[in-house]
Amino acid sequence: MIKQDRARRTHELLLDAAAGEFARHGYMGANLQRVAQEAHMTKGALYAHFASKRLLAMALTGPFERAWQELLTQVEQGPATPMEKLRLLAVRLAERLQTDLRFRAGFHLCSEAARTHGRLPRVAQDLCGTVATLMAQARRHGQLTDHHDPERMGKLLLALMFGVYYSTPECRMDRFSELLCTAWWQALNDGQPAPPLRQQEAPEPCRQA
Repeated sequence: MIKQDRARRTHELLLDAAAGEFARHGYMGANLQRVAQEAHMTKGALYAHFASKRLLAMALTGPFERAWQELLTQVEQGPATPMEKLRLLAVRLAERLQTDLRFRAGFHLCSEAARTHGRLPRVAQDLCGTVATLMAQARRHGQLTDHHDPERMGKLLLALMFGVYYSTPECRMDRFSELLCTAWWQALNDGQPAPPLRQQEAPEPCRQA
C-alpha cells in the first residue's frame, strides 16, 4: 500500500508539472526533461509512468474533455434563467481556465491538435452549440431581441475566449475572468457594464503556471 501511495503521488506530481509545461509551450514546444526537473525526478522516473509525450498529453486531454462536457451540462441544466446561464457560462469557463492548471493545459492541447489538423476544436463546436441553445431559450422568454443572432454570438464568445487566452501574458491569468466576462456581458447587453460577480461566482486567485 505504501508503494502504491507513493506511485500515485508521483503520478500526480508529474501531471501537475506536465500541465504547466504544456500550458506554457504547447505540445510541440514541451520538453520532458523540464517536466521531470519541475517534478524533482529523473527522466527515467517520468518514463516509468508515461512512456511518451503523447501518452502524457492524453492523460490531460481525456479528463479535460470530460470536465468540459460536465461544465456545459451543469450550466445548461441549472435552475437559472437563460440570460443568467449565458453569463454563468462565461464565468464558469473563465474561472476554470484561470484557476485549474490541468484544465488549462487540456484546453491548450486540444485546441492545438485541432489547428494542426486544420479543423475547428471540439470545444469550440460545443461552446457555439450551447450558446445557440441558451439564446434560443432567452428569445422565447423575451430576454433577447431578434438582432442577437445565436450563431454570431456563439462565434463572438469563442473569439473572446481564445483571443483573451492567447493574448494574456504568462502568469497574468488573474485577469482572464474579468476580461472575458466583461466583454461577453457587454456584447449580450448592448454595451451595458457588467454587474459585479457574486461571491460564489468569483474566481480564486491566480495559480502561477
